Amino acid sequence: VDSPSFLRFCPNVRNAQQAPAPPLQSDTSAESGGSGSLAAQLAAAPPEQQRMIIGEALYPLVESVEPTSAAKVTGMLLEMDQSEVLHLIESPDALQAKVAEAVAVLQAAAQQQASSAADGFAALSVGDN
Repeated sequence: VDSPSFLRFCPNVRNAQQAPAPPLQSDTSAESGGSGSLAAQLAAAPPEQQRMIIGEALYPLVESVEPTSAAKVTGMLLEMDQSEVLHLIESPDALQAKVAEAVAVLQAAAQQQASSAADGFAALSVGDN
């Protein structure tokens, strides 16, 4: 398939044509020993793909704890150090605690945003022009 002459593929863009990451095992929980295959996938992956692999393993676990904001919480957790995130994948108790902490941060931010918006509206009056 020829692409139009005005399109070009850059290797450093997210949607570049490249070899796909190896598929993740469907069960990456510590009970089944799946963390070993995750570690092997991370070792074989280039650094730019490691975050994606970890995110794909982490998201279903976060979704089982907090389905309404799983994507946002997963993104927040991926900002942590990689070894800490791997610990969360292996430890359901640690994951639940960290997800609860992230949800509390999201709720506090939403309340702060709502109150500052309300303050902004309260400062307006009909006579101001």
